Amino acid sequence: MATTQHPNRVLVLGGTRWLGHRIARAHLERGARVTCLARGEGGEVPAGARLVVGDRAAAGAYAGIDGDWDEIVDVSRIPAHASGALDALAHRTAHWTFVSSVSAQRLEGAPVGADEDDALVPEDSSGEEYGGAKAWIERVARERLGDRLAIVRPGLIGGPGDESGRFGHWVARFALAADGPVLVPARDQPTQTIDVRDLTAFLVDRAPGRGDIVNAVGAAGMLHDHLALARELAGHTGAVVQASDEQLAALEIGHWAGERALPLTLPAELAPHAQRSSARYVAAGGAHRPLVETLTAVLADERALGLDRPAPHRLSRADELRAIDSLASSA
Repeated sequence: MATTQHPNRVLVLGGTRWLGHRIARAHLERGARVTCLARGEGGEVPAGARLVVGDRAAAGAYAGIDGDWDEIVDVSRIPAHASGALDALAHRTAHWTFVSSVSAQRLEGAPVGADEDDALVPEDSSGEEYGGAKAWIERVARERLGDRLAIVRPGLIGGPGDESGRFGHWVARFALAADGPVLVPARDQPTQTIDVRDLTAFLVDRAPGRGDIVNAVGAAGMLHDHLALARELAGHTGAVVQASDEQLAALEIGHWAGERALPLTLPAELAPHAQRSSARYVAAGGAHRPLVETLTAVLADERALGLDRPAPHRLSRADELRAIDSLASSA
């Protein structure tokens, strides 16, 4: 994906929330005229961008979008929204970037180091299955746009501004616990997160690329190293309580995401999901900033948001302490 002259007219389908907002702002900083199509209910577009209010689920959603574009960026996970945008706008842009996901590729059976050519999951045009929906959009976009399309598949995204609580969980929990105990998985495992700032720079500075498919994934690392660094940065001095997979299952504590999950963890058989190849991303100019930079920024962010805030994808402190008590009583 070679660097080219920066696009002048850019349309971001979204642009009011985390990644979309950063993409819009970065294009503005590089001198582009940026328009964002959004419902206008989930945040604000960056200063200097034009907001066109439209509900992509409604008829006439694109009525306020006029003229032609050098670049259109879509981050949608909803097939009907993506196909509607393609129907309305595919003939009016020189290039289109679809932000897909590595979840569009198979999770089970993938080899360590799987790259962009690994198998996709079954398509899902209903949008109920996240990976399947992204796979469906990829195919339809390729059919409509040909070599005017670039597909970028991020892995797990972390960094400042993430409200999900996944990547920020560990550094925030160590800070919140202070000198109290923190529950961690006994099994070490691979982990792989791309900093939202690195992903944004790649999407904005390395696109447009003609017909490219790039898995924008973070540098591979190990979870116990991540935990040790997060604990050091947070200044945690309490006990680190390890629990086996079997103990966590008995406590009904899951993996990856959800209200009773330990973020960044995966079942042992799915470890290759966090060991995907970033070779094409790096060869195309993608960066991996040091983990300490991402964790430092995220810790500041989590402190500002509130270390004990409820988050949709991490175990609450109260549930964690109950689990630790249960482990102690059964020892």
